[in-house]
Amino acid sequence: MPFKLRLKKTRQYNVVSRNVLVISVELLDKTTLECTLSADSTGQDCLHNVCQRLSLLQPEFFGLRYMSKKPYPKVRWVELDRPLKKQLDKYAQSPALALAVLYYIHDVSLLQDDVTRSHYFLQVKQDVLEGKLRCNHEQAVLLASYSLQAEFGDHQPDRHTAEYLKDFMLFPKQVVSEGEVAALLEAVVWQYSSLQSLAQALAETYYILEAQRLDGYGQETFMAKDERGSEVYLGTSLMGIVVRPASGHSQCFYRWNDITNLVNNKRNFGIECQRTDETVHFTFDEPDAAKYVWKMCVKQHTFYKRNQEVLEGGSGTDTRSLAIPDLQSSVMTAQLHHSQHLNASHEMVDSRAGFR
Repeated sequence: MPFKLRLKKTRQYNVVSRNVLVISVELLDKTTLECTLSADSTGQDCLHNVCQRLSLLQPEFFGLRYMSKKPYPKVRWVELDRPLKKQLDKYAQSPALALAVLYYIHDVSLLQDDVTRSHYFLQVKQDVLEGKLRCNHEQAVLLASYSLQAEFGDHQPDRHTAEYLKDFMLFPKQVVSEGEVAALLEAVVWQYSSLQSLAQALAETYYILEAQRLDGYGQETFMAKDERGSEVYLGTSLMGIVVRPASGHSQCFYRWNDITNLVNNKRNFGIECQRTDETVHFTFDEPDAAKYVWKMCVKQHTFYKRNQEVLEGGSGTDTRSLAIPDLQSSVMTAQLHHSQHLNASHEMVDSRAGFR
């Protein structure tokens, strides 16, 4: 009888896997990429990997987000200059990221790359549908029509009916909850049909232009308490910090040019302004949240300062990764057509749907 050699079971140790980080990144079209990085790769390395594979040529507007172990804020941005694995091991629920727009702009002509513009459009569309940008019925109809033109091209009467479109996510949550969906769909079909021969790329541009008019555009908001203990929404944006009472509609806006310092001490966050020579104080529930919001404000302020000449329409040359583009005739034409389509949409909604 042959001898049977019994081998003692041992745990396998894969040297390669110890030095490799596999990250799942959700894209703005809801598809997923897997990135294989080294264990010491930074967040910037991961972002570069994603953008390179997408042929996205203007990564400076984008960042990577993850679901945090911390209770608030639940969704946080990766610090691009730090090792990614250490951040995810310490703060994230899982090694899963999402590509998103970190720095919003007010001049659509800065989006010179088609892939960049398309992903920027998808982000703004997501913001609208999730209710982050507040819009009325007229604006919702116009945005939905641009979205359909961007996705499908020209309207096909035998296909793109209200019945066909009823299962598409076309409207913000708050608009849908108010009812009148059937009338909204009919208005969208009519408006969509009026966009015949409009290039899909320009439809994306019009969508962005219209979304820029909406309240909340480009803002990332956090819940805090002011000096009186009242709840407020504190929002970081391209041009400054917005403070809006949770119970009211009035708001204060602190422009980056008017802010001399941002202060963080434990649970407290402060804005020092040169005009009033005072510090406006806010309090968060946890020191970690206050520190995170302070970091995000510093990021936005740094981006603004680096690109101030471009963002405000200046002609300076120290603009780092951004550059002043030549305004193409197509963009100027887009703005003209955008105004015409907007007027047509208002007339249509007033006369056919009566949403006032």
